[in-house]
Amino acid sequence: FKMSFAPFRLLFDGGQRTGVAILFAALLAVLAAPFVLRRPGELAPAGARSIVVLSPHTEAVRYEFERAFSAWHEMQYGEPVDVDWRSIGGTSEIVRYMDGEFEAAGKARREGIGVDLFFGGGQYDHARQADRGHTVACGVRERHPEWLAGTIITQDFSGECYYDPGDRWYGACLSGFGLCYNTDVLAGPGMPPAPRAWADLARPEFRGRLALADPAKSGSINKAFEMVIQERMAEQVLAQGRALEQATEDDLAAGWRGALGLVRALGANARYFTDSAGKVPLDVAQGNAAAGMCIDFYGRFESEAVFNAEGSRRLQYLTPGGGSSISVDPIAILKGAPNRAMAERFVDFVLSEEGQRLWNYRVGEPGGPVRYALRRLPVRKDLYTAAHRSHMSDPDVMPYEQNKGFTYYPAWTAHLFGFIRLLIRSACIDTHDELVRAWIAIIEAGGPEACPEAMLAFDALPPDAEYAAARSAAEMMKDKLQEAKITRDWIVFFRARYREAERLARSSLKAEGRGE
Repeated sequence: FKMSFAPFRLLFDGGQRTGVAILFAALLAVLAAPFVLRRPGELAPAGARSIVVLSPHTEAVRYEFERAFSAWHEMQYGEPVDVDWRSIGGTSEIVRYMDGEFEAAGKARREGIGVDLFFGGGQYDHARQADRGHTVACGVRERHPEWLAGTIITQDFSGECYYDPGDRWYGACLSGFGLCYNTDVLAGPGMPPAPRAWADLARPEFRGRLALADPAKSGSINKAFEMVIQERMAEQVLAQGRALEQATEDDLAAGWRGALGLVRALGANARYFTDSAGKVPLDVAQGNAAAGMCIDFYGRFESEAVFNAEGSRRLQYLTPGGGSSISVDPIAILKGAPNRAMAERFVDFVLSEEGQRLWNYRVGEPGGPVRYALRRLPVRKDLYTAAHRSHMSDPDVMPYEQNKGFTYYPAWTAHLFGFIRLLIRSACIDTHDELVRAWIAIIEAGGPEACPEAMLAFDALPPDAEYAAARSAAEMMKDKLQEAKITRDWIVFFRARYREAERLARSSLKAEGRGE
């Protein structure tokens, strides 16, 4: 084996100086690119102090909050601030990163991980980080007790917790879950009416036209699937003539089973399961999908972007009536935060009236965003006055009034939040090919009502995924080896049942003389 070194000799013979100069210039270009290509206004102010923030928030949120916080801090404390955003993916990726970094820090006997704040993500993941000791008391209770009197920031609403009683995290804005759809696509031949409820997305006409996100990658999307489950459980309880507070285990088990059947029908209609929850409304807006499940602010934000760019109202967002609670996206200070005082100021700003205006004020309104309409809902109840709403992008959305019809019951499913992620991944994503083939066969056989035996196979659950067994299975799955074993068994189970469902549906077609 021989290698020619002729190209390298150009650098060290007569062309040495030229070659080295070229390499040096190229290196400088690579190092300078991030600074040269940053948009105007994104460079840190000279002499600015900094804080490090882990966040799944979009670029729009990051831009507006960094700009406004730096200006606020300079006015209050006489110096600007640079926010060093660490955006490593969705909430699930951030949580895995934090867990790994804190484990390594513990082994090295370091208190922190060089990060000040965790901003964004769902209440579930913030509560888990607090329980693991990764986040610490923010001091809001001592600095601003008036905020927590109930008239400004309430501790709970519609069954959801809005801040930690131990002061370790606070809801920064509200999150709802719902449907986005493209009116132009739905106006086409053979398409159904605009969806109004979760179950509408299971209609056969949506086959291959539905956009969904992977709940294992997005805590917010997993929360949306939990809403589907809670809605079916509530319907089952009410159908038995009982008040929701009187739900029995049998009621909840039947609702759980029905909801997971619906989730699989949605999965079978899905064109894909994306890793990015924000991709869903983008694809629906572009007509690559007819409808999808999304977080409210993604739907509203993209709807406004399409209107501003094209003057079209084709992308619509809807929270199903009685189909979703309103939860929060919190903010928390991490253990060992290197810039603790600055982190406290950032939390105070986010929860202040000045910070809360950014979430839903229109671009250009006094105290509002300057570049992006964020289309999110503030957590402070005192932001929903007529005076504030006159400046808002969504003045008619009154979450503390309009969402009283849905109550989230943590005792029903909160302990199964991580379990739901893994179950849906096994039932819908890892087995998607078999799921789709079974669903197509069922539709071609006349739909679920025409082939009940096939639907029994399609809706079947592994014994340890039934509601009565789910709690103990979830405990076992805290061991990663057990998690891998159980999910592998689930995948084998679902593949076999979907193949059986397809066979039964095809058999019913042949029996009627419509099959091959």
